[in-house]
Amino acid sequence: MELFARVLAHTLPVLVVILMGYWMGTGLTAYAVKDGVVTARDTSGFSWTSGDARVFNWHPLLMSFGFVFCSIQAALVYISLPFSHAVNKRIHLSLHALGFLSAVLGAVAVFRFHNEHGITNLYSLHSWLGLGVLILFSGHWLGSFAVFFYPGAEKTVRASIAPYHIGIGLSIIGLVVATVEAGILEKLAFNGSCNLSGDLNGQTVKGYMASDCILGNVIGLLVALTLIALIVTIWIARHNEQGKPVGDESIPLLLGSSGDEKTEISV
Repeated sequence: MELFARVLAHTLPVLVVILMGYWMGTGLTAYAVKDGVVTARDTSGFSWTSGDARVFNWHPLLMSFGFVFCSIQAALVYISLPFSHAVNKRIHLSLHALGFLSAVLGAVAVFRFHNEHGITNLYSLHSWLGLGVLILFSGHWLGSFAVFFYPGAEKTVRASIAPYHIGIGLSIIGLVVATVEAGILEKLAFNGSCNLSGDLNGQTVKGYMASDCILGNVIGLLVALTLIALIVTIWIARHNEQGKPVGDESIPLLLGSSGDEKTEISV
């Protein structure tokens, strides 16, 4: 069970990013119904050219890579990687930093798209949740950097903060999942690709789900399953660690070598 959950937790985010890249790059289609006739318009592809609507398509891909893939992999570092605590800590920190950078670029893409096309910013629940995630994530990362990395707090402080660090981190990932789901629903609503009725390519359809709708729903389901797999993996790992001694976190990581660190708490 533990191995199965861990494999899912690692591989599902990869699949999410791949499918999101395919959706935004190849499969994205907008539908409109007029006088009973359904028309489809290809809106897929990526661009950074000023005024090009495809600038938006970077937003879901970069956010998925940054907040789904990087954050999930970072959360699993201490469980899955065979390296020392010092090395794992640096990987954990770096993955979160890479994820945040990707998310910032994703936010730039959507703000730029809105501004260039006269669309109001921050008008939806998805955008409010997303802004909250960015603020919480950056604050959590900076605070954790100071406490656990450099300059580093005292051992007792680290030990007392560790459960809150893990809990807040998982809560932010949960909020990430809610934000992604809201974003997928919003995009599918804009595309109008679900529950189509009318004449489509010479055939009469009613309640038809286009491939755009199916792909978006599949991605949303995989994101939800990713969170479940992560929670199960961490719960099993923490349960198996009960009773093991908690080591020394008294030496700030940047000032001590990996050899100075004993078996430490996984933060």
